[in-house]
Amino acid sequence: MVGGYRLPSVGTTLQLDRHCPDCQRPHGRIHSGVRRRHIRDWKVTWVPQRRMICPDCGLTWTLRAQGVHPGRQRSDRVRALAVLAYMLGLSYRGVAMLLQALGSGGSKSTAERDVAQAGQKAQRLHQASRRLGVRVLGVDGTGAALAGRDAGMLFFVDIDGRRLLFAARVQESDAAAVRRHVGRLMRQVGARELRTDEHGVYERIVPEGQHRLCLAHWRKSKGKRACELMRQAVAEHRPLEAESMSRLLELLRLKPRPPTPPPELESLVRRYSRCRKGLLWKINQLLQHVERTWEKVSDDPADPTNNVTERIIGLTFKIRAKTMRGFKATHKLVAHPYLASFLRGQAGACDLCEVI
Repeated sequence: MVGGYRLPSVGTTLQLDRHCPDCQRPHGRIHSGVRRRHIRDWKVTWVPQRRMICPDCGLTWTLRAQGVHPGRQRSDRVRALAVLAYMLGLSYRGVAMLLQALGSGGSKSTAERDVAQAGQKAQRLHQASRRLGVRVLGVDGTGAALAGRDAGMLFFVDIDGRRLLFAARVQESDAAAVRRHVGRLMRQVGARELRTDEHGVYERIVPEGQHRLCLAHWRKSKGKRACELMRQAVAEHRPLEAESMSRLLELLRLKPRPPTPPPELESLVRRYSRCRKGLLWKINQLLQHVERTWEKVSDDPADPTNNVTERIIGLTFKIRAKTMRGFKATHKLVAHPYLASFLRGQAGACDLCEVI
Protein backbone atom coordinates (compact mmCIF):
# COMPACT_ATOMS: atom_id res chain seq x y z
CA MET A 1 0.00 0.00 0.00
CA VAL A 2 1.43 3.39 -1.04
CA GLY A 3 -0.36 6.47 0.35
CA GLY A 4 -3.74 4.72 0.40
CA TYR A 5 -3.26 3.12 -3.04
CA ARG A 6 -2.56 -0.58 -3.47
CA LEU A 7 -0.43 -1.34 -6.52
CA PRO A 8 -0.39 -4.82 -8.09
CA SER A 9 2.46 -7.09 -7.04
CA VAL A 10 4.64 -9.15 -9.40
CA GLY A 11 5.25 -12.79 -8.49
CA THR A 12 8.66 -14.45 -8.72
CA THR A 13 7.44 -18.03 -8.22
CA LEU A 14 5.19 -20.18 -10.39
CA GLN A 15 2.28 -22.11 -8.93
CA LEU A 16 1.43 -25.36 -10.70
CA ASP A 17 -2.23 -25.38 -11.75
CA ARG A 18 -3.32 -28.50 -13.67
CA HIS A 19 -6.88 -27.35 -14.44
CA CYS A 20 -7.45 -27.07 -18.17
CA PRO A 21 -8.92 -23.65 -19.08
CA ASP A 22 -11.04 -25.34 -21.80
CA CYS A 23 -12.52 -28.53 -20.33
CA GLN A 24 -11.76 -27.65 -16.68
CA ARG A 25 -10.40 -31.12 -15.94
CA PRO A 26 -7.52 -31.25 -13.40
CA HIS A 27 -5.37 -33.55 -15.57
CA GLY A 28 -2.96 -31.07 -17.09
CA ARG A 29 0.61 -32.19 -17.64
CA ILE A 30 3.83 -30.23 -17.76
CA HIS A 31 4.72 -29.61 -21.41
CA SER A 32 7.94 -27.63 -20.99
CA GLY A 33 10.46 -26.53 -18.44
CA VAL A 34 10.32 -23.25 -16.56
CA ARG A 35 11.40 -20.37 -18.77
CA ARG A 36 12.29 -16.80 -17.97
CA ARG A 37 10.18 -14.10 -19.49
CA HIS A 38 11.76 -10.66 -19.45
CA ILE A 39 9.47 -7.83 -18.38
CA ARG A 40 9.65 -4.09 -17.66
CA ASP A 41 9.38 -3.34 -13.97
CA TRP A 42 11.41 -1.27 -11.50
CA LYS A 43 11.83 -4.19 -9.06
CA VAL A 44 12.10 -7.40 -11.11
CA THR A 45 13.46 -8.01 -14.60
CA TRP A 46 11.92 -11.41 -15.37
CA VAL A 47 9.12 -13.75 -14.30
CA PRO A 48 8.86 -17.55 -14.68
CA GLN A 49 6.41 -19.28 -17.02
CA ARG A 50 5.90 -22.78 -18.42
CA ARG A 51 3.70 -24.58 -20.94
CA MET A 52 1.03 -27.13 -19.95
CA ILE A 53 -0.98 -29.63 -22.02
CA CYS A 54 -4.31 -31.32 -21.39
CA PRO A 55 -4.29 -35.06 -22.28
CA ASP A 56 -8.10 -35.06 -22.55
CA CYS A 57 -8.76 -32.26 -25.04
CA GLY A 58 -5.23 -31.62 -26.31
CA LEU A 59 -5.20 -27.91 -25.38
CA THR A 60 -1.88 -26.30 -24.50
CA TRP A 61 -1.65 -23.20 -22.35
CA THR A 62 0.88 -21.13 -20.47
CA LEU A 63 1.17 -20.80 -16.71
CA ARG A 64 2.32 -17.31 -15.81
CA ALA A 65 3.44 -15.65 -12.63
CA GLN A 66 1.18 -13.11 -10.96
CA GLY A 67 1.33 -9.51 -12.10
CA VAL A 68 1.90 -9.78 -15.88
CA HIS A 69 -0.95 -10.02 -18.37
CA PRO A 70 -0.61 -12.20 -21.51
CA GLY A 71 1.01 -10.40 -24.42
CA ARG A 72 2.37 -7.52 -22.32
CA GLN A 73 5.98 -6.64 -21.64
CA ARG A 74 5.25 -4.18 -18.85
CA SER A 75 4.09 -5.46 -15.48
CA ASP A 76 0.72 -4.58 -14.03
CA ARG A 77 2.55 -2.58 -11.37
CA VAL A 78 4.05 -0.28 -14.01
CA ARG A 79 0.69 0.20 -15.69
CA ALA A 80 -0.97 0.99 -12.35
CA LEU A 81 1.71 3.56 -11.55
CA ALA A 82 1.15 5.21 -14.95
CA VAL A 83 -2.60 5.51 -14.28
CA LEU A 84 -2.04 6.84 -10.77
CA ALA A 85 0.57 9.39 -11.85
CA TYR A 86 -1.68 10.74 -14.58
CA MET A 87 -4.74 11.01 -12.32
CA LEU A 88 -2.65 12.82 -9.72
CA GLY A 89 -1.77 15.54 -12.21
CA LEU A 90 1.06 14.53 -14.54
CA SER A 91 0.60 14.77 -18.29
CA TYR A 92 0.97 11.72 -20.51
CA ARG A 93 4.45 12.93 -21.46
CA GLY A 94 5.28 13.43 -17.78
CA VAL A 95 4.12 9.90 -16.98
CA ALA A 96 6.36 8.50 -19.73
CA MET A 97 9.34 10.44 -18.36
CA LEU A 98 8.66 9.12 -14.84
CA LEU A 99 8.53 5.50 -16.02
CA GLN A 100 11.69 5.94 -18.06
CA ALA A 101 13.45 7.36 -15.00
CA LEU A 102 12.47 4.18 -13.13
CA GLY A 103 13.82 2.06 -15.98
CA SER A 104 10.38 0.72 -16.87
CA GLY A 105 10.06 2.28 -20.33
CA GLY A 106 6.87 3.38 -22.04
CA SER A 107 5.70 6.29 -24.17
CA LYS A 108 3.00 8.91 -23.77
CA SER A 109 0.75 6.92 -26.12
CA THR A 110 1.18 3.86 -23.92
CA ALA A 111 0.28 5.89 -20.83
CA GLU A 112 -2.80 7.26 -22.58
CA ARG A 113 -3.89 3.74 -23.51
CA ASP A 114 -3.39 2.55 -19.92
CA VAL A 115 -5.54 5.37 -18.55
CA ALA A 116 -8.28 4.76 -21.12
CA GLN A 117 -8.45 1.03 -20.35
CA ALA A 118 -8.45 1.64 -16.59
CA GLY A 119 -11.22 4.23 -17.00
CA GLN A 120 -13.44 1.83 -18.92
CA LYS A 121 -12.93 -0.89 -16.27
CA ALA A 122 -13.71 1.60 -13.49
CA GLN A 123 -16.88 2.62 -15.34
CA ARG A 124 -18.04 -1.01 -15.60
CA LEU A 125 -17.27 -1.64 -11.92
CA HIS A 126 -19.13 1.49 -10.91
CA GLN A 127 -22.23 0.72 -12.94
CA ALA A 128 -22.28 -2.89 -11.71
CA SER A 129 -22.21 -1.72 -8.08
CA ARG A 130 -24.89 0.97 -8.41
CA ARG A 131 -27.30 0.66 -5.50
CA LEU A 132 -31.00 1.43 -5.17
CA GLY A 133 -32.66 3.39 -2.42
CA VAL A 134 -31.23 6.84 -3.22
CA ARG A 135 -33.27 9.45 -1.36
CA VAL A 136 -32.11 12.65 -3.08
CA LEU A 137 -30.70 12.70 -6.61
CA GLY A 138 -28.56 15.77 -7.34
CA VAL A 139 -28.09 16.75 -10.99
CA ASP A 140 -25.86 19.39 -12.52
CA GLY A 141 -24.05 19.98 -15.80
CA THR A 142 -20.65 21.33 -16.76
CA GLY A 143 -18.70 22.10 -19.91
CA ALA A 144 -15.76 20.14 -21.26
CA ALA A 145 -13.32 20.27 -24.15
CA LEU A 146 -13.49 17.35 -26.57
CA ALA A 147 -11.13 17.22 -29.56
CA GLY A 148 -11.04 20.98 -29.94
CA ARG A 149 -14.76 21.60 -29.51
CA ASP A 150 -17.10 22.19 -26.57
CA ALA A 151 -18.94 19.25 -25.06
CA GLY A 152 -21.33 19.05 -22.15
CA MET A 153 -21.32 16.61 -19.25
CA LEU A 154 -24.23 15.79 -16.97
CA PHE A 155 -23.51 14.41 -13.49
CA PHE A 156 -25.90 12.50 -11.22
CA VAL A 157 -24.98 12.27 -7.53
CA ASP A 158 -26.37 10.61 -4.42
CA ILE A 159 -26.62 13.61 -2.07
CA ASP A 160 -26.84 11.59 1.14
CA GLY A 161 -24.12 9.10 0.17
CA ARG A 162 -21.91 11.84 -1.35
CA ARG A 163 -20.95 9.65 -4.30
CA LEU A 164 -21.15 9.74 -8.07
CA LEU A 165 -23.95 7.66 -9.58
CA PHE A 166 -23.76 8.37 -13.28
CA ALA A 167 -22.06 10.66 -15.79
CA ALA A 168 -23.10 11.18 -19.40
CA ARG A 169 -22.08 13.37 -22.31
CA VAL A 170 -25.15 15.59 -22.52
CA GLN A 171 -25.48 19.31 -23.17
CA GLU A 172 -27.64 20.94 -20.50
CA SER A 173 -29.35 22.89 -23.29
CA ASP A 174 -30.56 19.63 -24.91
CA ALA A 175 -33.90 19.41 -23.09
CA ALA A 176 -34.98 16.08 -24.60
CA ALA A 177 -31.74 14.30 -23.70
CA VAL A 178 -31.66 15.77 -20.19
CA ARG A 179 -35.26 14.75 -19.51
CA ARG A 180 -34.61 11.25 -20.81
CA HIS A 181 -31.51 10.71 -18.65
CA VAL A 182 -33.00 12.23 -15.50
CA GLY A 183 -36.26 10.30 -15.78
CA ARG A 184 -34.50 7.01 -16.43
CA LEU A 185 -32.07 7.36 -13.53
CA MET A 186 -34.77 8.52 -11.11
CA ARG A 187 -36.60 5.27 -11.83
CA GLN A 188 -33.46 3.11 -11.69
CA VAL A 189 -32.26 4.25 -8.26
CA GLY A 190 -35.72 4.86 -6.81
CA ALA A 191 -34.99 8.49 -5.88
CA ARG A 192 -37.73 10.35 -4.02
CA GLU A 193 -36.43 13.86 -4.73
CA LEU A 194 -34.67 15.60 -7.61
CA ARG A 195 -32.45 18.54 -6.62
CA THR A 196 -31.07 20.96 -9.20
CA ASP A 197 -30.35 24.62 -9.82
CA GLU A 198 -32.94 26.89 -11.46
CA HIS A 199 -32.20 25.85 -15.03
CA GLY A 200 -35.54 25.57 -16.83
CA VAL A 201 -34.61 22.27 -18.48
CA TYR A 202 -35.28 20.41 -15.19
CA GLU A 203 -38.84 21.63 -14.78
CA ARG A 204 -41.75 19.17 -14.99
CA ILE A 205 -39.56 16.09 -15.33
CA VAL A 206 -40.95 14.76 -12.05
CA PRO A 207 -44.09 15.74 -10.10
CA GLU A 208 -44.00 19.25 -8.64
CA GLY A 209 -43.38 18.19 -5.03
CA GLN A 210 -40.42 15.95 -5.94
CA HIS A 211 -38.34 18.65 -7.63
CA ARG A 212 -36.59 21.00 -5.20
CA LEU A 213 -34.14 23.80 -5.85
CA CYS A 214 -30.69 24.14 -4.32
CA LEU A 215 -30.87 26.61 -1.42
CA ALA A 216 -27.31 27.87 -1.90
CA HIS A 217 -27.77 28.52 -5.63
CA TRP A 218 -31.17 30.18 -5.07
CA ARG A 219 -29.86 32.49 -2.35
CA LYS A 220 -26.76 33.39 -4.33
CA SER A 221 -28.56 34.25 -7.57
CA LYS A 222 -31.35 36.23 -5.89
CA GLY A 223 -28.96 37.97 -3.51
CA LYS A 224 -26.66 38.99 -6.34
CA ARG A 225 -29.55 40.49 -8.29
CA ALA A 226 -30.89 42.30 -5.22
CA CYS A 227 -27.44 43.83 -4.57
CA GLU A 228 -27.25 45.07 -8.16
CA LEU A 229 -30.68 46.71 -7.93
CA MET A 230 -29.86 48.23 -4.54
CA ARG A 231 -26.71 49.85 -5.95
CA GLN A 232 -28.71 51.15 -8.92
CA ALA A 233 -31.34 52.58 -6.55
CA VAL A 234 -28.68 54.37 -4.52
CA ALA A 235 -27.13 55.78 -7.71
CA GLU A 236 -30.55 57.05 -8.83
CA HIS A 237 -31.28 58.52 -5.36
CA ARG A 238 -34.21 56.23 -4.61
CA PRO A 239 -33.94 55.51 -0.86
CA LEU A 240 -37.23 53.60 -0.64
CA GLU A 241 -36.23 51.13 -3.36
CA ALA A 242 -32.77 50.73 -1.84
CA GLU A 243 -34.37 49.96 1.52
CA SER A 244 -36.71 47.42 -0.14
CA MET A 245 -33.77 45.56 -1.66
CA SER A 246 -31.92 45.68 1.65
CA ARG A 247 -34.93 44.13 3.36
CA LEU A 248 -35.19 41.48 0.63
CA LEU A 249 -31.57 40.48 1.32
CA GLU A 250 -32.44 40.05 4.98
CA LEU A 251 -35.43 37.86 4.08
CA LEU A 252 -33.26 35.68 1.81
CA ARG A 253 -30.81 35.09 4.69
CA LEU A 254 -33.42 34.17 7.29
CA LYS A 255 -32.42 31.25 9.52
CA PRO A 256 -34.41 29.14 10.01
CA ARG A 257 -35.97 29.76 6.64
CA PRO A 258 -39.81 29.84 6.68
CA PRO A 259 -41.41 27.11 4.52
CA THR A 260 -43.83 29.65 3.02
CA PRO A 261 -43.22 33.24 1.84
CA PRO A 262 -43.13 35.57 4.87
CA PRO A 263 -45.79 38.30 5.09
CA GLU A 264 -43.19 41.05 4.61
CA LEU A 265 -42.20 39.56 1.24
CA GLU A 266 -45.83 39.52 0.16
CA SER A 267 -46.09 43.17 1.22
CA LEU A 268 -43.07 44.07 -0.93
CA VAL A 269 -44.56 42.21 -3.91
CA ARG A 270 -47.83 44.16 -3.60
CA ARG A 271 -45.93 47.45 -3.33
CA TYR A 272 -44.34 47.02 -6.76
CA SER A 273 -46.93 44.81 -8.47
CA ARG A 274 -48.21 47.60 -10.78
CA CYS A 275 -44.79 48.93 -11.79
CA ARG A 276 -43.95 48.39 -15.47
CA LYS A 277 -40.99 50.65 -16.26
CA GLY A 278 -37.31 51.10 -15.41
CA LEU A 279 -35.88 50.18 -12.03
CA LEU A 280 -39.29 49.60 -10.45
CA TRP A 281 -40.13 47.01 -13.14
CA LYS A 282 -36.88 45.16 -12.45
CA ILE A 283 -37.63 45.11 -8.71
CA ASN A 284 -41.16 43.89 -9.45
CA GLN A 285 -39.86 41.00 -11.54
CA LEU A 286 -37.29 39.97 -8.91
CA LEU A 287 -39.79 40.05 -6.03
CA GLN A 288 -42.37 38.05 -7.96
CA HIS A 289 -39.78 35.45 -8.89
CA VAL A 290 -38.63 35.12 -5.28
CA GLU A 291 -42.23 34.68 -4.11
CA ARG A 292 -43.00 32.18 -6.89
CA THR A 293 -39.97 29.97 -6.16
CA TRP A 294 -39.90 30.29 -2.37
CA GLU A 295 -41.73 27.03 -1.68
CA LYS A 296 -39.77 25.14 -4.37
CA VAL A 297 -36.47 25.59 -2.53
CA SER A 298 -35.29 22.58 -0.57
CA ASP A 299 -35.85 22.63 3.20
CA ASP A 300 -34.08 19.32 3.83
CA PRO A 301 -32.81 19.38 7.45
CA ALA A 302 -29.74 17.31 6.51
CA ASP A 303 -28.54 19.30 3.49
CA PRO A 304 -30.83 21.62 1.50
CA THR A 305 -28.19 22.42 -1.14
CA ASN A 306 -26.79 20.78 -4.25
CA ASN A 307 -23.21 21.55 -3.18
CA VAL A 308 -22.32 17.84 -3.01
CA THR A 309 -22.96 17.51 -6.75
CA GLU A 310 -20.81 20.53 -7.57
CA ARG A 311 -18.04 19.30 -5.27
CA ILE A 312 -17.97 15.86 -6.90
CA ILE A 313 -17.89 17.47 -10.36
CA GLY A 314 -14.83 19.40 -9.25
CA LEU A 315 -13.06 16.46 -7.61
CA THR A 316 -13.75 13.90 -10.32
CA PHE A 317 -13.64 16.04 -13.44
CA LYS A 318 -13.29 19.82 -13.41
CA ILE A 319 -9.96 20.19 -11.61
CA ARG A 320 -8.18 17.78 -13.97
CA ALA A 321 -9.95 19.11 -17.07
CA LYS A 322 -8.58 22.61 -16.41
CA THR A 323 -4.97 21.36 -16.60
CA MET A 324 -5.29 19.72 -20.01
CA ARG A 325 -6.17 20.82 -23.53
CA GLY A 326 -9.11 18.46 -23.80
CA PHE A 327 -10.14 14.85 -24.22
CA LYS A 328 -9.61 13.13 -27.56
CA ALA A 329 -12.62 10.81 -27.60
CA THR A 330 -16.05 10.56 -26.01
CA HIS A 331 -15.34 7.29 -24.20
CA LYS A 332 -12.30 8.87 -22.51
CA LEU A 333 -14.33 11.93 -21.56
CA VAL A 334 -17.08 9.85 -19.95
CA ALA A 335 -14.80 7.28 -18.28
CA HIS A 336 -12.61 9.88 -16.54
CA PRO A 337 -15.09 10.76 -13.73
CA TYR A 338 -15.59 7.08 -12.92
CA LEU A 339 -11.85 6.48 -12.68
CA ALA A 340 -11.39 9.58 -10.52
CA SER A 341 -14.24 8.44 -8.28
CA PHE A 342 -12.68 4.98 -8.04
CA LEU A 343 -9.30 6.41 -7.04
CA ARG A 344 -10.91 8.28 -4.16
CA GLY A 345 -11.45 4.81 -2.74
CA GLN A 346 -13.43 3.53 0.18
CA ALA A 347 -12.35 4.53 3.70
CA GLY A 348 -9.24 6.15 2.25
CA ALA A 349 -7.97 3.04 0.43
CA CYS A 350 -8.01 2.13 -3.26
CA ASP A 351 -7.00 -1.19 -4.82
CA LEU A 352 -5.68 -0.46 -8.32
CA CYS A 353 -5.57 -4.19 -9.07
CA GLU A 354 -9.30 -3.99 -9.84
CA VAL A 355 -8.86 -1.72 -12.88
CA ILE A 356 -5.53 -2.97 -14.29
